[in-house]
Amino acid sequence: MIALLLLGPAWAFYAARKSRPCFGLLLLAVAACGAAVYSERSRAFEANALHRYEGGDYVDVAGTLLGSPGREPGRDILLVRVESVRARNRERAVRGNLWLTVPFLAGKRDRIRLHSGDRIRASVALSTGGTFRNFGGFSYETYLKSRNVHRRAFTKSSLLVEKTGDAPAVSLPALTSRIRCALQDVLEARFPSADGTDISPEGAVLEALLLGEDGRLDAATTLSLQQTGLYHLFAISGGHIAIITFLMFSLFRILRMPERVSSAVLVLFLVFYTFLVEGSPSVLRATLMTMAYLVGRLLWKDVRILNTISFTAFVLLLANPFSLFDAGFQLTYAATLTIILFCPPLVKRLPRLPFKAGEMTALSLAAWVGVLPIIAASFNRVTFASLLLNYAAIPLVGVIMGMGYAFLPVAAALPGLAGPPACVLRFLVDVFSRVSHSLDALPFLSYRVPTPNGWTVFGYYLFLGLLLLKPRWRAQRGLTAAGLFAFLAVLVIYPFSPASKGLRLTMIDVGQGDSILVEFPGRTRMLVDAGGFPESSFDVGEKVVSPLLWRKGIKRIDVLVLTHSHPDHLNGLVAVARNFRIGEFWEARPPGDDPVHASLIAALPASAVRRRVGRGFRRQVGEASVEILHPGTEEDAGTAAAVNNRSLVLRISMGQEAFFLPGDIEAGAERELLETPGELGSSVFKSPHHGSSSSRSARLLLRVRPRDILISVGTGNRYGFPSAPVLDLYARLGAAVYRTDLHGAIEVSTDGKRTHIRTASGLSIWH
Repeated sequence: MIALLLLGPAWAFYAARKSRPCFGLLLLAVAACGAAVYSERSRAFEANALHRYEGGDYVDVAGTLLGSPGREPGRDILLVRVESVRARNRERAVRGNLWLTVPFLAGKRDRIRLHSGDRIRASVALSTGGTFRNFGGFSYETYLKSRNVHRRAFTKSSLLVEKTGDAPAVSLPALTSRIRCALQDVLEARFPSADGTDISPEGAVLEALLLGEDGRLDAATTLSLQQTGLYHLFAISGGHIAIITFLMFSLFRILRMPERVSSAVLVLFLVFYTFLVEGSPSVLRATLMTMAYLVGRLLWKDVRILNTISFTAFVLLLANPFSLFDAGFQLTYAATLTIILFCPPLVKRLPRLPFKAGEMTALSLAAWVGVLPIIAASFNRVTFASLLLNYAAIPLVGVIMGMGYAFLPVAAALPGLAGPPACVLRFLVDVFSRVSHSLDALPFLSYRVPTPNGWTVFGYYLFLGLLLLKPRWRAQRGLTAAGLFAFLAVLVIYPFSPASKGLRLTMIDVGQGDSILVEFPGRTRMLVDAGGFPESSFDVGEKVVSPLLWRKGIKRIDVLVLTHSHPDHLNGLVAVARNFRIGEFWEARPPGDDPVHASLIAALPASAVRRRVGRGFRRQVGEASVEILHPGTEEDAGTAAAVNNRSLVLRISMGQEAFFLPGDIEAGAERELLETPGELGSSVFKSPHHGSSSSRSARLLLRVRPRDILISVGTGNRYGFPSAPVLDLYARLGAAVYRTDLHGAIEVSTDGKRTHIRTASGLSIWH
């Protein structure tokens, strides 16, 4: 309705030949239409039958694959268009898109052999809720929504996935899926892992560059690419399409193919290529922009690039309005716009250099300027390294891609001839790896920053846009440049250091694990543990804990605490130590031969003070105090089974309020605490060992007398935490219970007299 009301005045201005107000009103009309489409699509998504299905956690689903299985270490990922769900011997028509994780045994080569369009039936466990609900945090559910995935699920074995029908014989997605899987088999055969059951790191790099499958890149390679700003070369997008377009046009020139014919052939090839790499959103964006430009050249001689990218953005947002808030969408169009607007004037001002180095400099600088605030806001990173490394990395990637696309069909058809080119490709990937690590000794070229606020991002883009205006007075351009550099400095330095008015504790939702941030009055912060998953490549410290700290504007952790060395407390600390300045590191006793603990110690900055703390240790922080109640410093390492009982127990107090943090202590340590003289009373009590029945001393609770109990526990965890007897005990005590699996992150703030509790799920309570 609003859009229709705006179109009338827009037409009047157009008839009066007043283009600027007409254009402005048309933009407002398009925005109004977009808001209406977004609202309607969001309503339809939330109402989807699979999204709302509550017929049971373990069900049988039947449907059709929407792509080839995604390959990751130890598991395959299936995207299934579900048509029916069977639970409790009853089958219902339930439609929606399902993201299904299928693990396989380590050391076994039993990946699923399916293709796009195949019909399957699988016994699965449906997801039961959100993931890592933290204040202002990344929402995995929102991410899935942007991909039009209505539900997640997992199955215990590939044996529980049954193929019930083949894909249609005449189907381009099925054909390209079979070709894709065959090419992946070629890469696995020519670049096998050390145990021969998967792909080598070099093969994983080629798989990412050539087929857009980055699920098997090892953690070290991924981290290096992120630090250097070269990861965009591995996520198939505009850069890959540009390289492919260049390679194809070069081939067409050699063949002396007419321009219009070569453009038409390239359009057809890009359609095939999009199906081959099973068009992720970034591929679709880049391909659609390129095809729109090429089709425009076929129909008209003069094509305006700004009109082309505006048209593609409109089409993509019309198809999926949730893309507007996707970082990839924002990065693509921000980089493209700034390249179009700023690259030509930069080229004119730079000296002419051999090998078109001036043009590459202008291209890299224009793109970097456009995406800097988005990368800082979305990934908390500022990198200058890519500006230097692009000179070698982009041509090298072009060579690898050109040779790789020639190698794959030869290796598939004539495997006897594939040995020498495979060796050359392995060498080129090694050279690329050395290039990406060449600036590791200069950490100031790539570092992490807190999330910039909206006004900083707005000011940066405002002054960047003002640079394009024709100067009306002599000092205009200089003042505009000064304003831009001021906002740039704020982005890359982040000079703010937020202060806390009182004592604040945040129990971070890290799933099945523990992580607690304590903010003392002023600017002192303590982080107690950082979660972690045993035998999992998911880095909770990098993906969950660090982003929460950055959103709070934190750059320094004054005290980093490890209560004990179990993975669900320890593993996430490695990334935290790497990402933040650490003042001190506290632990009761270092574990024996623990590689993760060794990695943590190596990640600590040289300036960090390591302290072994125990019973009797105290620290005053302004009006608040921290006291270690357990264990005693004289205790030995003991057995592995006793690790929980050697957890650090902290009591943090301010005025009349106190927080009791007992780690994962069990019955033995609880008895020791009761025999220890001193004050244990606390208004807030963290349930030890995630609510396990092994940690439920009624005597200890009567001594502590908590008003509020916090439980850090993962949704649907396999241990059954928190146990029913523990919850019954808390109920008899009359304490209010808050759980991360039900409430998400929990924040407790106090001024020493009154206490405020709020949760990520929306609860807000004053005491």
